[in-house]
Amino acid sequence: MKKVLIVLMALFLSLPLISQNTESGEEPGIQRERYDYNPMGKRDPFRDLLSLKEKRRKGKRGEGIRGVYTDELVLVGIARDSKGRYFAQVLDSHNFPYVIKVGTKLADGEVVKITPNEVIIKQATRSPVFLKPYKYVVLKLNMEEE
Repeated sequence: MKKVLIVLMALFLSLPLISQNTESGEEPGIQRERYDYNPMGKRDPFRDLLSLKEKRRKGKRGEGIRGVYTDELVLVGIARDSKGRYFAQVLDSHNFPYVIKVGTKLADGEVVKITPNEVIIKQATRSPVFLKPYKYVVLKLNMEEE
C-alpha cells in the first residue's frame, strides 16, 4: 500500500510540469536556439581546392625559374664551388634544367638553404590550414648506390 501511495504521489507532483510544457506546443525537454551564420570574411567551404591549383597554373607565369612552382621541381644534383657555396640543379615539369642557389626566387617561394644532400625552400601558402603564411619544403637528393 505504501508503494502504491508513493507512486501516485510522484505522478501527481509531476503532472503540473508535464502539462506546462505541452501547453506551449513544444515537446517536453526540447529547447530550440536560434543561430545566424554570417559568411563575410570566411572562405567558401564548398569550393574545390584542387581546381584552384589548376587555375593558378593556367595564368601568366614569370620568365625562367621565377615561373616554376615548388611542387614542380625535381632535384637532380648538388655541387659546391671553390668558396664553399652550394648550388643545385633542378628540373621543372617539362624537364628543363635550372641551376639554383640560396636566394633564388620561385613562383611561390624562395630557396633558403642548400646542404650537400638537400635543398630547403620557403614556400608561400594561402591555405587556412597552416598557421603561418609559409611552409618549408625539403627536396632531398636520392643517393643511388651502383
